[in-house]
Amino acid sequence: MIANFARGRPEISVLMSCYNGSRWLAEAIDSVLSQTFKNFELILVDDGSKDNTPEIIKAYAERDARVVTVPKKNTGLADSLNAGLALAKGTWVARIDQDDLCEPYRLESQLVFASGHPGLVLLGSGFAEIDEKGTIVKECRYPQKHAGLVARLERFMGFFPHSSAFYRAGVARRAGGYNTRITRAEDWRLWLELSLQGEIACLPERLVRIRKHPGQMSLDNKGARQFYDAAAATVCHFLQKAGCNDPSVCESEDEWIAFLTWVESRMEHLGTFERRKAWTEARTEYLAMDNNLVGVLRFGTRLLQSGYASSLVWEKFFGTSLPKRLAREWIKR
Repeated sequence: MIANFARGRPEISVLMSCYNGSRWLAEAIDSVLSQTFKNFELILVDDGSKDNTPEIIKAYAERDARVVTVPKKNTGLADSLNAGLALAKGTWVARIDQDDLCEPYRLESQLVFASGHPGLVLLGSGFAEIDEKGTIVKECRYPQKHAGLVARLERFMGFFPHSSAFYRAGVARRAGGYNTRITRAEDWRLWLELSLQGEIACLPERLVRIRKHPGQMSLDNKGARQFYDAAAATVCHFLQKAGCNDPSVCESEDEWIAFLTWVESRMEHLGTFERRKAWTEARTEYLAMDNNLVGVLRFGTRLLQSGYASSLVWEKFFGTSLPKRLAREWIKR
């Protein structure tokens, strides 16, 4: 059992970046401050919000000494997280987004596990997906051990959510923090980097609730930017493993843009995003059905009509080697 020290250096830094998040911000903050484990700081980075987010943050800071406020101009999520990471006093950083929720025992559960695994650098957890009203839509779990998780990252499969991440602050800083060039998949790139620095793992327990709603950045242009950025991040990872230059950290912005444009063009040529859209649209129809059986039938029919059914099912269960193939193509150029 881990003691809850009320004084001294916090063991955990909970990191939240806020931008125009007033709708669910108080609920997210409350879920952190009501944790069973108490020895933490909550770093709230206000990324130049134009609503009443600053007032909400100020009110919490005035009544709870654990709240650390970081006001700044609007520069995006990755840069805001780096600002908070630079100030973090905890050995561990626990991420949570402004519209998501922590279960009361989240920090305690992750710290207990991390304390028993000295080689660990990153720990995720299972989660529940909730809608705008907080109703649970589904629950998800992922592989628990390093090899299975790395395989999901490298094969471009679903991964535990950013809001469940619990990682070593010092290792993340030494790795360069969040890559500000990868604007919609900054977490994916950092997880790939951390996987080269030590062990990663995932708890099966549901420790966070992830809210899905139309205003999310990840849904911008039906998720295209996030999809392409995650792919580019994975290709960069394979280039790094091969001992080649990583375009995402090169000095030349033009070189990075040229690389990103090339990745997008290759994926468009191969129809990768079109297949992903077909799966997303079929899933949307399934979720819209009150009757599960009817939903499954609609889902299957939509996939068959797309013409991508077999490849989509394969990628869902086994992933894809596309990022690795693209890295080889880039090396040969």
